[in-house]
Amino acid sequence: MDFFADLDAVRRRWNVLEHPFYTRWSAGELTLDELALYAGQYRHAVTALAQASANTAAVAGEPGLQRALRGHAAEEASHVELWDRFTTAVGGDATAAPEPETAACAAAWAGDGERPLLDSLVAMYAIESAQPAIAETKREGLVAHYGFEPDSDATVYFDLHATLDIEHAAQERALIEPRLAGADEQALLAEAETMLRANWELLDGVERALGRTPEPAAS
Repeated sequence: MDFFADLDAVRRRWNVLEHPFYTRWSAGELTLDELALYAGQYRHAVTALAQASANTAAVAGEPGLQRALRGHAAEEASHVELWDRFTTAVGGDATAAPEPETAACAAAWAGDGERPLLDSLVAMYAIESAQPAIAETKREGLVAHYGFEPDSDATVYFDLHATLDIEHAAQERALIEPRLAGADEQALLAEAETMLRANWELLDGVERALGRTPEPAAS
């Protein structure tokens, strides 16, 4: 079994770029109020990713690896402010209470601090390997349809993640590969699916909050 090929199949199954909310984003069919609501909700996922990074560093036993992962965690924590710039630009509320699906996504992404190192790395990889394409698509939509300038407060988070997470995912993959021998790969794939499905369902929650009935993911 090719673990990463199987993980890619899971990612395709929960490709949020096919979610109706994101397809409407790309088509320029969202209102600023809809973008604002989304921004306040997804902020919880941004902070959860920073917490996931910190939790991954905390369970790394090797001092050198722990230092590297702490650096990654500090980077992710600094990106919350970049997201807040996007939130402000679209008129969102950075203190918005999470919808139930948002809270579930944030809890899944952050973990409880007890997730083993390999599971944590796979969870991070599942999230971050999907981000470059998502960030690029969001950025393109903001510029093409919603009146925002490139390299503005509205796009800076996406400008960064369109490229940075290519590097992050490659680093995580390099850490995962030598640790797969003897691992329960099906359990790891289930962990990845939990992360990706939670992101999809966060968008379902946004749709419900906007008065729409979410559509099921393609099988």
